[in-house]
Amino acid sequence: MVIEKSANQRYKESGSTLPFKEWLNREKAKGEIIFQKGVSDEIKKEVGENLEKPKMEDKNKNKILGLDKRILVLSAVVILGAVAYKMYVKK
Repeated sequence: MVIEKSANQRYKESGSTLPFKEWLNREKAKGEIIFQKGVSDEIKKEVGENLEKPKMEDKNKNKILGLDKRILVLSAVVILGAVAYKMYVKK
């Protein structure tokens, strides 16, 4: 289990000369995630997953070359239907 440090702890460790509020805004602008005790804990309980590692394997399960399998099957059926119709009309 990784224990995240609070914003106040990280501010003190950084040794920054900026006031806390400006330092916090700068860190947020850089994209740093600063956890708040209580808020992050509640989110983790509700979601039941680790926030740092989103699972990508579930998303890519139904995809081939980045396209959804259902769309590819539907497209193939439409194309084969059009080809079969053209061949039927020609004869």
